This record gives sequence, structure tokens and C-alpha cells, in this order.
Amino acid sequence: MNELLPAPNIVGALWRYRWSSLVVVVGTVLISVLVALTVGSAGAAQARIVLKSPDSVEALGYEVTSESGFVRYVNQRALFVTSDRVLESARKRLEASESIEELRESVEAKASDNGDSIVVRVDIGGAARSTEIANAVVAAYRRESEAEVSSAADSAVESLRSRRAELVEGEGNTPGSVSSTVSELDQRITEINIAAEQFGDGVSFTDKAVTDSSGALTVLLRDAFVGLAVGLLLAATIAWARADRNRRVRDAADLTRLSDEPLLGEIEALGEGTSARLHNLVVPPLGSYRLVASVLRNTVRGGLVAVTGVSVGDGATTTVLQVAGAAARDGLRVLVVDAAVRTRELSHSVALQNDWYGMAPIAAGAATVHASTRVIEVGPGIEFRVVPAGRAGEGAPDYFRSSLLRRAMVEARGGYDLVLVDLPPLESAPEVSALIPAADGVVLTVRRERSVAAWRRARERIELLGGKIAGHVFTFAAHGSPETSAESAQSAESRVRAPAPPVDRGGR
Repeated sequence: MNELLPAPNIVGALWRYRWSSLVVVVGTVLISVLVALTVGSAGAAQARIVLKSPDSVEALGYEVTSESGFVRYVNQRALFVTSDRVLESARKRLEASESIEELRESVEAKASDNGDSIVVRVDIGGAARSTEIANAVVAAYRRESEAEVSSAADSAVESLRSRRAELVEGEGNTPGSVSSTVSELDQRITEINIAAEQFGDGVSFTDKAVTDSSGALTVLLRDAFVGLAVGLLLAATIAWARADRNRRVRDAADLTRLSDEPLLGEIEALGEGTSARLHNLVVPPLGSYRLVASVLRNTVRGGLVAVTGVSVGDGATTTVLQVAGAAARDGLRVLVVDAAVRTRELSHSVALQNDWYGMAPIAAGAATVHASTRVIEVGPGIEFRVVPAGRAGEGAPDYFRSSLLRRAMVEARGGYDLVLVDLPPLESAPEVSALIPAADGVVLTVRRERSVAAWRRARERIELLGGKIAGHVFTFAAHGSPETSAESAQSAESRVRAPAPPVDRGGR
């Protein structure tokens, strides 16, 4: 092996595993939406309490002399909203079934962004119940705040009255000496009473609790978007990990990196109409296959070439037919052998699928190569010969005799310049493995996006069976410049040092 393939890119990995990635993304989005519906905050209610500025009630214990002081005061009052005193008052007023702990977890109060009010938010399930509790908490806050102000005023007034009484009682000993002080105390008591009456509960006004009519949709859209982002990240991670473990041959350059054997040619993926013409033997072969045929003659010393694919659908049969047509047009005597006795794909292509003679009876000892050979004309004065797959009973491949297969290949080699044997993938047809060591070289077709692991397994099987890989043909390549195949072929020719075999015109 020359070198490892580069790591897969994320976009390519996502496209390769697009369906499983789509399932991951959709599943994550659905889970996010279900979570939003189950534990979301669409049933939350929000109320607002706008406070009075306590700058004129210093006597009541409130001292605010700056803007920062007022913000601090609002934050203190927000804490009072969620105090047990206020929550218990609201609970009693509602005769609520919720415990004080449940209310404490569900009620949230904080200063507004501009710092002039308190925002009360309740999320305890349904929107109606949250609204009811939010309004009850606001009302409870006003009651308890007013009670707090009244208590502070009463305490201050009581203290001043006690002081006044002491002064009046002691005036008999020093008449006229405390009249001014008593007058000041009376004035102070009056100021406190007026301030307490004006300040009241310390609330300027309140906004009734409301629920956002678009809250449910907003939450669902938000969670769906988050689920989409998380799903894409998760799908990309999984797809990249799978692609990294399951490397693919993406282009001819990847195949060249992986293998020391030459790249015989690169065949572009064709449209449906053009692909159908590849099996029409009257149509001249594609230029890329002609290059494969030319390079193959300089690569294989003998004349027997086995062609197989890494897996089903890698284009081995098409390669055999196209190379045979190209070699026949170059004047070579060509024999094509359909060893895929289970599928008989090549035999179907040359309309010999119903011929009883062929490789199946040859391998079973019931026919000979000479009796099974058929002539196929591909043009005026241009022909090659075919040994079809033949007909065999069910289970016959299990009784094939390796010695007969090898003997048939020796017989086939004698009278032709080039013998092309169409082999199925060895993993699907082990009965033809005897043909691998009988070949002078094995051409392995590799389809674009084929697994590197599958390519290695096919290569190892061929080597373990005693076969020699003559080169690779990269099929279904992405569309590129016309020079791509030529460059591949030239590169293969430069890597092969064996001279071209002499053309033997003897024999049949």
C-alpha cells in the first residue's frame, strides 16, 4: 500500500449517510419539540408592579437619595415579593392547593430592565392557573407592603408620642422650656401620618397578569431550532465517524494511493441511455475502454486475463465486453468466457443465455471448450468468440471440478491472442476461484464510493488464491475532463516495465 487515504470531509460524510443523518436530525428536532410541549413555559403568566419613589418617606425607614439607591430599593422589594410572608398571604387568599414550596419554585420576581418596576413571572402549569396566582401574588404584595408601611408609621408615631408625653409631663418642673420641642414632635407626627397615607402600599400601579399569546409558538420554534442545530452537529459527528471507519474510494487518485498495481483506466459514469449502448456490441467501444485494452496488452505477459469486481455492480462484465470489442477491432483474436454461471449476465448481453453449452457443463465434465465456443460479429469482418455460461441444474456449481476449470483455461489460451474471463465477485461465487491462479493476470474493477475494506478483502482473496493483479479499472468516476482517462492510462503504461507480448497467429 502506498499511503492512507485523507480523512473524509464532513459534507461528504453527511451526503454518504444522508438518510441516517436525516433520521438523526428529525429525531432530535422531534425530541426538542416534545420536551417543549411537556416541560415548556408556554403556560407562564407575567405581571408588573410599578413602585413609587420613597424619597419623601425617610421617616418610615426608606432612604433613597440616588438612582442607584432606587435600583437597590427595587431589588429589595422584588425579594419581598417572593418572601414566605407574601406567598403565604396569596396562598391563603386563593385557598390554593399548592404548597408554599411549590409556590416558591414557581414564582419569580426581579427588577425590570429599566429598573423602575418589578416583573412577577409565574409558571405553574396551565396559563389560567399561572395568571390567577400571579394576580394573587401582586395583590398579596400590596397588602403586605401597606401593612409594612402602616406598621412602620405606627411604630414611629408611637415613639414620638411617648417622647411628647414625657416632655409634657416634665414641663411642670420647668414651665415653658419644652413647648418648642413638643411643637416639633407634633409636626413630625403629622408629617409621618401624611407620608404614610400618601405612600400607602408603595405601588404606583400594577399591570394585570397576562400570558403571551405567541408564547407556545415561540417556545416551539426556539426549541425546534435548537434541536435542528444539535441534530446537525450530532448527525455530522456520527456520519464523520462512520465515514472515517468506512473509508471509500472516491476517485482514481485514491485508488492510486492505495495500490501498487497500475491503474489501467478511469471510466466516467454515463447517463442511462449511454450506459445501455455499452452492451450493444455493434457500437464502437468508448475511448476510455480502448485505452484500457491498449494498456492491458502491455501489462499482462500472457493472453489469459480474469476480470472481476470488488462487488456486484462494479462493471466487470461491461469492461470485458468493451475491451473485447476494442481488441477485436485492433485485429486480435479474442475469446470471452462467461464464468458467472449463476447470473449469466454476459451471456444475456450476447443473447446466449439459453445456450446449454458453456462453462457450467464444462466445469461439470459434460462439455468441452471447443463445443461451447460461439462466434459474435461486432462489425463487418470483425468478430470475437464467446463461451457462454451454459445451463446447469440447481446446485450444480457446488459440484464443479477445479481441475476441469483449469484444463479448460489451458485449452482456451492456445488459440487466441487474448482470453477475457468474466468472473463474478469471489465472495458470491467461490466455485470459480480455481480460475484465478490459471489466469496470467487479474483485472479488478472498482466502483466509485466502494468501501476500501471491501477492496482490500477482494485483493487479499486474489493473492491468497495465487492470482496476480494486473491492474485496476476505476468505474463510475465523476465527470471530469476528457484527458483524465488518458492520463491514467499513460501513468499505468509508465509503471509497467514488461514488454508487450508477441501476437501469436497460430492455432485455430
